[in-house]
Amino acid sequence: MTKLLNIVALVIVCSPVLQAQDKLDTVHIEQTVREAVKYMDRNLPTEAIRKWDEAIQLRPGFTQYKYERAICFMMLKDYSQAIEALKPIYRDPNLFDRGYQLLGNCYDFTDDTAKARTYYREGLVAWPQSGRLHYEMGNAAFLDKDAKGALDWWVKGTRVEPAFATNYYQICTSFANTPFRFWALFYGELFLNIERATHRTSEVSALLFATWNASLKPGTDDPIVMASEEMLNAPSKLGSNVMNFATAYEYTLATSLVAAQVKGPLPKLTIEQLVDVRLTAVRAWKEAGYVSKYPNDLLSYQVTMLDAGWLTEYLWWLYSYGDTKEMNTYYRENEQRYDTFLGWFGEHPLDITHPVCLGYLCP
Repeated sequence: MTKLLNIVALVIVCSPVLQAQDKLDTVHIEQTVREAVKYMDRNLPTEAIRKWDEAIQLRPGFTQYKYERAICFMMLKDYSQAIEALKPIYRDPNLFDRGYQLLGNCYDFTDDTAKARTYYREGLVAWPQSGRLHYEMGNAAFLDKDAKGALDWWVKGTRVEPAFATNYYQICTSFANTPFRFWALFYGELFLNIERATHRTSEVSALLFATWNASLKPGTDDPIVMASEEMLNAPSKLGSNVMNFATAYEYTLATSLVAAQVKGPLPKLTIEQLVDVRLTAVRAWKEAGYVSKYPNDLLSYQVTMLDAGWLTEYLWWLYSYGDTKEMNTYYRENEQRYDTFLGWFGEHPLDITHPVCLGYLCP
């Protein structure tokens, strides 16, 4: 279920221009809206509903006010009232995909998942490029214990709306400790490239560090535990005598563990050790000619950073919340260069203006 976020900026900024006879009410309307928002922010939905009713009386044709009023009913867990409020407006194009999403959420909260999916699917007909509605369909599949179906929906969501970060986040957090761990690592890293400074950033950074540690076991009989057996044994798109992508990536990591002289067994790798292994692996991936052989936008971006001389700093940034004490020590010793990297990083982001291919469900 998506977190219910109000769209106050849209409510205030995107209001249609008032007709001349309504201009005297502009200040009153905006004040009423701001009061409603304040009540919602203070978790006082009943008081907010009264203010939204007042705003709707002043501007009965403005759908966003009615949408916010429906959210207040959801805050009260009065889903039947929320459904009643949404039914006449959920198709309004001014709500984009959110009307379908919120109405589906109402039915999800009442455990009517079949009805919820009906509205998500209807929304996808109207808004096929909606990352939010793909996210909701993935959630529904995941709750049905259809992990593969959930993964497919979320990955498709990243492709239709690449800048919508929640699908990447959901893949990472849902699959980090499952047979789909391989994809959790890739999509989690991509998430951090898109959403760089929220509470979820620190969560995913720490999770990636822990998941990489669970995947690399130097000095053991099975030093790489990342891709499932099914993935490793899948036929290669390049022919029967060529490694598939997952196998090639694990092989590169295994040889890089040796080349980076990370010896084990170890309780866990430090950030510095993990950075050394991954730096070595990116170099090896490039030298083997795998960048063109196995198209992967994230790995290509890592090679770009390698060539620019910033890959080490990028990897430290990636795992910075995995061990904040080690990261703080690194930063104190490399402050000037690291700050320079952050400036470069801000000016050279991964291109998400088009669907990003990570080797799964790519054309």
